[in-house]
Amino acid sequence: MEGQHKAVKNHKNINLWPPAIGIICLWSLFIIVSWIWLTQVIQSGTIETARIEARTVFHNDLIYRQWNANHGGVYVPVSPDTPPNKYLKTKHREIQTPDGITLTKINPAYMTRQVHVLATKNYGYKNHITSLNPIRPQNVPDPWETKALKLFEKGKTEVSSVEIMDKTNYLRLMRPLITGKKCLTCHAKQGYKIGNIRGGISIAIPLSPLTAIERTNIITLSLIYGFLWIIGVAGTLLGLFFLKRQIKKRHQAEEQLREHHKMEGVMEMAGAVCHELNQPLQMILGNSEIILMEMEPDHPLAKQLQNIQKQVERMSRTTRNLIKITNYETKQFPQGKIIDIDKASEGDGTSNNDQTPE
Repeated sequence: MEGQHKAVKNHKNINLWPPAIGIICLWSLFIIVSWIWLTQVIQSGTIETARIEARTVFHNDLIYRQWNANHGGVYVPVSPDTPPNKYLKTKHREIQTPDGITLTKINPAYMTRQVHVLATKNYGYKNHITSLNPIRPQNVPDPWETKALKLFEKGKTEVSSVEIMDKTNYLRLMRPLITGKKCLTCHAKQGYKIGNIRGGISIAIPLSPLTAIERTNIITLSLIYGFLWIIGVAGTLLGLFFLKRQIKKRHQAEEQLREHHKMEGVMEMAGAVCHELNQPLQMILGNSEIILMEMEPDHPLAKQLQNIQKQVERMSRTTRNLIKITNYETKQFPQGKIIDIDKASEGDGTSNNDQTPE
């Protein structure tokens, strides 16, 4: 019984807050790590989107350059925006139509520069055709392009990075231009041969439109993860509440079981007491009856014998109540708590507190 009492006491002293706080900390760590990882994925996706856009622009440049080269150049009217290309040394650079309109020949490089001007005006791109050995001075590479061109000569096929241009973040990407047969028309005098790297096209994509989308995605992600964190914490606290309630119910069940064990002990004790007292009490009661029958009514001891019989009958009622005990009830005495036999038994309407008058 003492061991059971200690076990129940230990159960009541269980503190569930440390494991609950541990679970909340682990859940918070998981949420933070996941949020950081997904944020980096979103940021990497922004850079990769810009990189794909830059590659698309580069491939478009190659396509129209090839179209121009296949036609040996094209003629357009001379205008302030399209003056004759003084770096194009070829016959019939300018021609006139029967109507007297002057046309100038546009080679692939000149067309590329014209398209790059429109791309800057319409989309904010900063594209540049360049070479380590340029014909046109404006095609001289900047330090970043110079580094990329030297890497192309070592076998690299693409260079890209995030750079600041005009106080704005850009994704810069550069790929080499490979000398083809039709390129030798303008570049043979520079010593290029088919298959040589004669330069490259640098594409710069502004990141501000993409980073605006990135910020929106990160804010949405943060709201979702904040909601998940709240759900996790609330679920942990709710689980703690239900667990404490279950433990309380278990304690109550254990308390009832312990009371039941006490009751069994009381009943076993009551049975033993009744068994041991019943025969002596019957013997005393029977002998006192016999003595009273043989004694004169006015005998001085008759009254004392009658008092003895009353006390014996009282003890008999006590033994009967002990047999009828069905629950565990106590009452306070100066010496401590004792079992209240009257309340603990079903009772027969009598009380053991009857006082016999003397």
